[in-house]
Amino acid sequence: MLSLPMTRGIRGAITVDENTEAAITGAAWRLTQAMMSANQVEVGEIACIIFSVTPDLDAAFPATGVRLAGLTTTPLFSTREIPVPGSLPRCIRALMLVSTNLKQDEIRHIYLGEAAKLRPDLDGGQADEADRPGDGMPSYRKTILDIAPYQPGKPISELRREKGLTDIIKLASNENPLGPSPKAVAAVQQSLTSLHIYPDGNCFELRESLAKRLGVEDMELIFGNGSDEVIKMLGLTFLEPGDEVLVCEPTFSEYAYAANLMGAKLRTLPLKDHAFDLEGMLAAINPKTKMVFICNPNNPTGAYVKQGAVDDFLTKIPEHVLVVFDEAYYEYVTAADYPDTISYVKEGRNVVVLRTFSKIYGLAGLRIGYGVAPGHIAQLVHRVREPFNVNAAAQVAALAALEDEEHVARSRELNEAGKAWLYQELAKLELDYVPSQTNFIFIDLKQDSQIVYQRLLDRGVIARSGGVFGCPTWLRVTIGTEEENQRFIEALAEVVGR
Repeated sequence: MLSLPMTRGIRGAITVDENTEAAITGAAWRLTQAMMSANQVEVGEIACIIFSVTPDLDAAFPATGVRLAGLTTTPLFSTREIPVPGSLPRCIRALMLVSTNLKQDEIRHIYLGEAAKLRPDLDGGQADEADRPGDGMPSYRKTILDIAPYQPGKPISELRREKGLTDIIKLASNENPLGPSPKAVAAVQQSLTSLHIYPDGNCFELRESLAKRLGVEDMELIFGNGSDEVIKMLGLTFLEPGDEVLVCEPTFSEYAYAANLMGAKLRTLPLKDHAFDLEGMLAAINPKTKMVFICNPNNPTGAYVKQGAVDDFLTKIPEHVLVVFDEAYYEYVTAADYPDTISYVKEGRNVVVLRTFSKIYGLAGLRIGYGVAPGHIAQLVHRVREPFNVNAAAQVAALAALEDEEHVARSRELNEAGKAWLYQELAKLELDYVPSQTNFIFIDLKQDSQIVYQRLLDRGVIARSGGVFGCPTWLRVTIGTEEENQRFIEALAEVVGR
């Protein structure tokens, strides 16, 4: 018999560290994502969400956090709860009403962090009744519920299936519009007959070539399945429960992933002039701070911190803190005062520099990135690296791409020309943007970017809604070819009515 969807209630709660907009919106965002993920709920299946907060929290902000999670049209209600015995301080409770085929006893209620104390098992077990051992699943680490699944840019194939479109351009994931280096493609084709052989677990040839180019020791290089795996390896190596990781927001979400994976506490500060606020970060460091991430240039804004600011920061930072510079867009930078972070590694400072072959080198589909760290740091990280973590095709392609300086130069020239033209056209549309040192531009639409994003999809243009970054009026667009840039501007002008 056909099972019709029923309206069910999903309960959840989370505590926050302080009564601030950033803390409350971030907590509401994480709780909403976890409730949806655990119950496989799509945005369109949510009828409404009702929040209650303890009297020590501002009731205005949970709804903002939900909007940042992409629920731009979902009815929301938020109020302060009446004090009750046994309640926790600074606590947000949620009731999410959803249309689902799940039975009532299949609904998973989510209680994160300290809020797990609100739902102790009758037998002294887990905090959530749906997660008790003996209910058909093993117990698990509760810290993983703080991990928000990564939200990638929409693939062309997905939009084709959804809307039946055939003429689609993707400007969502900061990929190189020229594609990979022709030399890299040829090298991979030549290597295909060796796919039955395990890859070189030490990336010997690539390691030797890259170390010579950067002027570092071979084993100061840490290769990963994308630089995001190197971020994970840093977490596995250095982070423990009770440690703190410091970042500015909005930024790349994998820093939060590494912290939450290891049960460390993520502390966030706002950006300053769209880049990382190094002065603010220095003031926020405490004895529990173990790791600091600095995305430079920052994703999604494209702004950067300068050499002088970084020099001052490293002079003052305590020795117990590991500083990680994520430079995924390094090869696109043209600013003369951009910091030379490799020099800090050569000085033996507690610094790691992350770079990737996914962007200007055009090898995003093969997943290969790397970190550069002084020997005393790198030798520890090598211990947690899985064997054969970088596949053979990626190693061959990266080595060839590294030597194809003509392709890198063409990619940079195309990007600079496209950036200048887009700046000009955005000014005509009277839209503000952040000057960028990357291959993308962050644009303030001054309206709900999710609506603009959806209307661009209808026209076969995939950009990136700022809502996923906590910036609901902003849109991030990759700088494409001349034809792609023109098509984006034409579609954007139609959508915003300019």
